[in-house]
Amino acid sequence: MRTQALRSGPEEARLQAAETALILVVDEDDDTRVLTVHALRDAGFEVVEARRGPAALKIAQTETVGLVVLNARLPGSPGAEVVRALRGRPETARLPVVLMTDLDDEAGGIDGLDAGADDFVAKPVRPDELVARVKAHLRRHSAWSLVVEDELRIRASVVAALAHLHISSDPEEAAEAVVRELAKTHSDFVAVLQVGAGGQLQELATYDRSTGVQRGGRPLPAGLARHVLARARHGPWAEDVVRPLAPSLQTSAFWAAPELSAGAPIYDGDDLVGILTIGILNNAGKAPLVRRAKLLAAAIDYANVLSTKAGAAFADRRDVATTRARLQDVLTAQRYHPVFQPIVELATGVVVGFEALTRFDDGTRPDVRFAEAVEVGLGSDFELATIRAALDGGARLPGDVFLSLNVSPGFVLDGDRSFRRLVKGSTRPLVLELTEHVPIDDYPLVRDALAMLGDVGLAVDDAGAGYASLRHILELRPTYAKLDISLVHGIDGDDLRQALAAGLQYFASKVGCRLIAEGVESTGEADVLRQLGIEYAQGYLFGRPDLVN
Repeated sequence: MRTQALRSGPEEARLQAAETALILVVDEDDDTRVLTVHALRDAGFEVVEARRGPAALKIAQTETVGLVVLNARLPGSPGAEVVRALRGRPETARLPVVLMTDLDDEAGGIDGLDAGADDFVAKPVRPDELVARVKAHLRRHSAWSLVVEDELRIRASVVAALAHLHISSDPEEAAEAVVRELAKTHSDFVAVLQVGAGGQLQELATYDRSTGVQRGGRPLPAGLARHVLARARHGPWAEDVVRPLAPSLQTSAFWAAPELSAGAPIYDGDDLVGILTIGILNNAGKAPLVRRAKLLAAAIDYANVLSTKAGAAFADRRDVATTRARLQDVLTAQRYHPVFQPIVELATGVVVGFEALTRFDDGTRPDVRFAEAVEVGLGSDFELATIRAALDGGARLPGDVFLSLNVSPGFVLDGDRSFRRLVKGSTRPLVLELTEHVPIDDYPLVRDALAMLGDVGLAVDDAGAGYASLRHILELRPTYAKLDISLVHGIDGDDLRQALAAGLQYFASKVGCRLIAEGVESTGEADVLRQLGIEYAQGYLFGRPDLVN
């Protein structure tokens, strides 16, 4: 079995060696076959012959054939059938095939080309034309083989690099690790992009030779984002880039106006969540096909790693960004408003204060909306905005009753100057209501932060609902403690609830604070609470949360 020595040496030498490849000539006409064989041998090729299709296919299986010269019309097995058989075998699927056709046999040539032949020459064959066509196809086939082999080597090196690469589940950390690895050998610049809401693309990590590896970045301009997304939705790609880029497209990852770029999508399941792009400069003279294959192989492999390791985190980050943008719009457009519920003295029914509550225009429950805001880092922004709205609305409340504002311990500890100015600028007595559901790790810090706000009252919410509220009362010594609604509902018919409420009333009196019963809805509940010595109450019996006219 004959083999070609085409797997070593410089690239140009390999291309020249292709011109001495083994040629298979298939023609049942002896005169034409002999003429063709002599022409090819005179040009330096080794040649094997076959008269019929089956014999030719057997030779192609047993010899390392570089190209086939085939008569389009063969008895028993037309040339088109031989071509189809060659294309159907993996080892000969890309073997170059040149057809020889009679001048009046246009159909045979068309059938052969349709079956997968690469070229044809017309009989009578001119030896110089045939040799030129054979050489051209051999050189092209050898060049493509070089590209494939180089791509395989590159992919092997990529796999080796991935073996020691630590990929974090955090999108920005994962992006930075991949960018840093790609920056070592493959490219002049790299960008890992996050797919955001509305087709936005945000840089998570970038590299170029001027600034090096950087985490984070800017959003791509809308036009460039649309182009990159359109390519990514059809899978990995490589493309030449027209220079220079317009100034509006010169973001940190694209400032250098690459001459060749490649990209690959990053997925979470079937969901496109990110894109990896790679580019090179000065592409001229650097074997463009090989460079293109090299870039594309790297982009595909590293994008696959990002999909596997961090695709879900990319999706989560995108969802967070989407939620944040939606909530930021709620703040900017002020799609919320305060309502006020009266707090009364049980003995007299006189209104002594109001609790400010927030309602959102889209009907979202306040606890859900504030939890969303905390998750995306907008918790303090929402607290400040809704407190400001409550103070503005509360200015229209009657008399000198106090206004109770819901705040989280964390917001108090932040010491926001705007919040302090709002509190100190209020002409109405204020009470800050701390929820029981948020833990306090350092009570002295909270006490100091409250002291900085000046003359404000303090209320602890949800007393009786858990241990934390009792410790809040002990440590903070509030002005008021709110008896949780779960104890108040049905208290007029429940001795155990009455006993627990009486115990809390005794505890509050010892600490020096007053109880406000929440959620009072019936006169029976109000009567029992009054008998237990609880001074204040709020609930539907005394008024629903409402706007101030």
